[in-house]
Amino acid sequence: MKGMRKWVVVLGLVVGLSIAAGSAFAALCVWINPDRDIKNFFPGADSYSTDVKKYSKQQEAVIEKRIGSQLDPDENEFRFYRVKKAKKLVGTVLTHQARGKYGAVQVVVGIGNNEKIVGVYVQRHREPVSLNAPSFLAQFKGKTADDPITVGKDIDPIKGHDKSSQAVAFSVKKILVVHDVLGK
Repeated sequence: MKGMRKWVVVLGLVVGLSIAAGSAFAALCVWINPDRDIKNFFPGADSYSTDVKKYSKQQEAVIEKRIGSQLDPDENEFRFYRVKKAKKLVGTVLTHQARGKYGAVQVVVGIGNNEKIVGVYVQRHREPVSLNAPSFLAQFKGKTADDPITVGKDIDPIKGHDKSSQAVAFSVKKILVVHDVLGK
């Protein structure tokens, strides 16, 4: 009987931690391959630096209103990767992790100095379709934080994969809004 109680307690802890981790799931995203992404987004760029930005309560409210959703519990700061060519800023890269139909969808977005997207790449996912289809990702190029970036409005989903497409679109929108509010 004691052994059974022990397993119930352990199972309860595992379930509790899983639930807690699930609520914080969406934001934690490490930039896996900076060299590849810099080369693709900002040809000729030769370095980057990391700028950590925290937001105020007022900025949080603005971001949440513009994205139509609350920030994730662990999104208390954002990493802005400032990309440079010959020590001159040429753009910024931000990452975000959203929940797709089959798990984490990690999105990397390159934003030019003109506040427009220069490129999007999905660095990791478990969806049954390639989220890096050129025809899908090309729709994001040139978008700004003022664009809807919504599947069904200005973004066509990958056929049969609306939830996966929505995860990418939401990440891109959130990144652009965060960049617009905190990036200056």
